[in-house]
Amino acid sequence: MSSKHFSFFFLIVILVTGCAKSVYSSDGESIYKSGKNLAGKNLFDREKSRITLFKSCQGCHGPSGKRVSDCNIQWRYLSDSAKIAVPYTEELFFRFLDEDLKSDGSKAQTGVHWQMSDAEKSALIDYLKSLK
Repeated sequence: MSSKHFSFFFLIVILVTGCAKSVYSSDGESIYKSGKNLAGKNLFDREKSRITLFKSCQGCHGPSGKRVSDCNIQWRYLSDSAKIAVPYTEELFFRFLDEDLKSDGSKAQTGVHWQMSDAEKSALIDYLKSLK
């Protein structure tokens, strides 16, 4: 195979693998990693969000949920009263997603808003519980 053909072949491989649709095991994983549910619906609310560079949780928080040191979103951290004065419950996390309010009721000011059903929020929490 000539170097010209090899280069063309290599380019095709990169394009195909780069454009391949990711496969997620749950709605929660899909939401966390892509900002979309398994059906492909975009849950990121562009109209309400100030930060539009990242369109998924993983974009800011990283693969393990703790990239931002003062904003770890692993469930075991969020629900730990030794780490957070008012630990998150599922209801408080729903409120955070809907109203951008921290567990103590103060404004979170994340600049990121979502449009998720209760089932999608629960799936996201389940995924956050799996992060290590």
